[in-house]
Amino acid sequence: MKKLHALLAALLLLCLCACGSKTAAKQDLPAPEVLAAELLATGGFAEELTLTENDVGCFLYGLQESDAPGMRYYFSSGAVADEIAVLPCADEAALQKVLSECANRLDLQNQLFTVYKPEEIPKLKDALVLQRGNTVVLCVATDYDKVRAVLDKYF
Repeated sequence: MKKLHALLAALLLLCLCACGSKTAAKQDLPAPEVLAAELLATGGFAEELTLTENDVGCFLYGLQESDAPGMRYYFSSGAVADEIAVLPCADEAALQKVLSECANRLDLQNQLFTVYKPEEIPKLKDALVLQRGNTVVLCVATDYDKVRAVLDKYF
């Protein structure tokens, strides 16, 4: 009987181990320019995105440069909604502001594209706003599967 209990306990442990998380540990976040370059290299965007000066990005997102030092903004020509923003926030207050302004940015883009180019709305509805630590990434893409292949490593 004792052997049966020991065998059952061993089987239970084996089952529990097999049911453990299969998720690999997330990699450390790379520098904003490296992460943005990885996203750009996926080919998940309808057109080539261009690095924009931080003051322009801050204006579009309603931020100060001190909110997200080292930020990277990549925008399309405006003919499509595709864009990338990698925003390393200075502190918790900046993080909350950045998250709020990302939501505002997407709302504004939805309003504009509804009138201007409604076929872009599905991209905006599927937009990714991801946070890890004090870094926020906003991504509007044409092919989210390609973009997710990169982002899933970190978020």
